[in-house]
Amino acid sequence: MRLLYDHLFDGYQRELRPVIDEAEPVHVKLKFWLKQILKVDERDQIVTVYCWLELYWRDETLSWDPGLFGNLTRIHVPADKIWKPDILVYNNANMNVAENELDTNAILQSDGRVLLFRSIITSISCQLNLANFPFDQQVCYLTFASWSMDGSKLLLEPYPGTDNLELYIRNTEWSLTDFKAKAYFKRYDCCPHPFPDITYFMVLKRSPSYYIFSLVIPSAFITVVTIVGFFTPHSTTGENTEKVSLGVTALLSMAIIMMMVSDEVPATSEVIPLIGKYYIGLIFLIFVAAFTTTLTLSFQMRGNSGEELPTNVRSFFFIRIAGNKYISWAFSFQLPKKYVTRPEKEQTFIFENLRNCLNGYYRGFATQNGENGVPMEEVKKKPRKMIMSCNTAQCAHLMTERLRLVVEDIRDISQHDRDSKRIQFEWQQVTRIIDRMIMFVYIFVTITFAIYMLTTRDPDIWLDDQMMDDIKK
Repeated sequence: MRLLYDHLFDGYQRELRPVIDEAEPVHVKLKFWLKQILKVDERDQIVTVYCWLELYWRDETLSWDPGLFGNLTRIHVPADKIWKPDILVYNNANMNVAENELDTNAILQSDGRVLLFRSIITSISCQLNLANFPFDQQVCYLTFASWSMDGSKLLLEPYPGTDNLELYIRNTEWSLTDFKAKAYFKRYDCCPHPFPDITYFMVLKRSPSYYIFSLVIPSAFITVVTIVGFFTPHSTTGENTEKVSLGVTALLSMAIIMMMVSDEVPATSEVIPLIGKYYIGLIFLIFVAAFTTTLTLSFQMRGNSGEELPTNVRSFFFIRIAGNKYISWAFSFQLPKKYVTRPEKEQTFIFENLRNCLNGYYRGFATQNGENGVPMEEVKKKPRKMIMSCNTAQCAHLMTERLRLVVEDIRDISQHDRDSKRIQFEWQQVTRIIDRMIMFVYIFVTITFAIYMLTTRDPDIWLDDQMMDDIKK
């Protein structure tokens, strides 16, 4: 073993290409094993992968006759002792390769063939399309090529079966749905000959479960709370601001969740993510709900101020809507009680009681001795009319007139109170209908947004030659 080692590396120069004829390129075969998707950084658009590489080439200066060296057909030597192709990841986002690569030994065979295993963790730049985030799919690629040697010096070829996933470890967030390799020749302005490269394409599909439970479902609960706010009754005074406070609180909650979403997407994204559109729509809906709540409160304040409902509005709500039992049931509409003046019979009953009270007053006044009156027992003895002084008759007349005015004032106050309650009730019913109409529109738009959110997804991507060429460009 030691003799063979000394024989092979006596006068060996690892800086030179291992060929006898300098006009011939070194044929290097690359086999790629994708082990795991470690991280996908959406903000920086970097994908970190763990992979194994197998490099095969022939070193024409490192061959021997096994019969002369104890029938040794293969030996292991440190990789830094031999010539190695400078194969790098062209779209690597971290050029400090030494920290992310494991140094291993190379395997030499008696015919000069060399096998080198490399284990690397590389971070590649990938143009992420987040238009349908979090229901998105991404196509990323790794390009392996020589950094300094063009096709006339080093010919890089893919090893058969290099695009298999036998050793792949599944990622919990991203699913690898397709994986293919393709060889390219690319020309650069620096060199007359094209550079061969091998590009490995992978299709990543995101699992949206985390985002659904942490972002979508909480926003759904907030929208449900906003819908419940439409069922909150207004106070009779019109000073109820709980509904407005509920809308403002919902807006603040959605704004906080929106900030969480903004941390997940690139700050300079060219498109608005799907979940961003969803939250913008919900924020707009909650804003409209809060605005319409203040509008309905202003309508109810009109009723509290005693403003009569316009005739055309009353006709529309209390005739057309109230006339349809299905619509009135859907909007929880109630017809107002008829607050009118008391019927004539009831008024007659009131004034009859008043007359009886006055007659009782007359009788009580006449049966007593007064300064200007005659005792009743004397009147009964003689068939003559009761004699009252002029002052007593005038007093009774004034009392009757004053009582009549008091009764009319009470009747006017009672009528005004009934009219005020009727006006407030009418405005409350109109406000309730407007609230329900807004609620139905809100529910419809919210459900539409949710369906749009859950059904808008990219179709499954399957790699073909045309697609890979377009992505590589």
